Amino acid sequence: MIKRKIYQGGLLVVTKCSGEVTAEELIKSEYWMVNNFGGEIKPGFSQIFDALDADTDKITENDIHRVAQVNLNHGEERGSFSMAILAVKPYSLALAKLHKLLSVAAHIRVEIFSDSEAAYKWLGIQQPAAEP
Repeated sequence: MIKRKIYQGGLLVVTKCSGEVTAEELIKSEYWMVNNFGGEIKPGFSQIFDALDADTDKITENDIHRVAQVNLNHGEERGSFSMAILAVKPYSLALAKLHKLLSVAAHIRVEIFSDSEAAYKWLGIQQPAAEP
């Protein structure tokens, strides 16, 4: 499952993955980002992509290439942004590294972290307060 929350007036998107995540969900999530840019999501935004609790075994390298193609096709409209990926499981980490490599062409700055505190620090953003 993939859920998103928008903070700081559209300048921070927190994407949380949990349980089994499918390629279809990943692509839908990417198009949601594209379709909401300029509305809910503001230029110069940052993203936390939290895959710590995700089972990504059904996502393939080809699926990550598809996500990269969506980013590349919409990159000029969106401009550059920063994405901090939270991943520790070996396969999720491998997919994150591939995404980081492929994101260069779309002008997305990507770093991979194992904890949220370091990710928010890299983004230069204060972590939103936990919701009850």
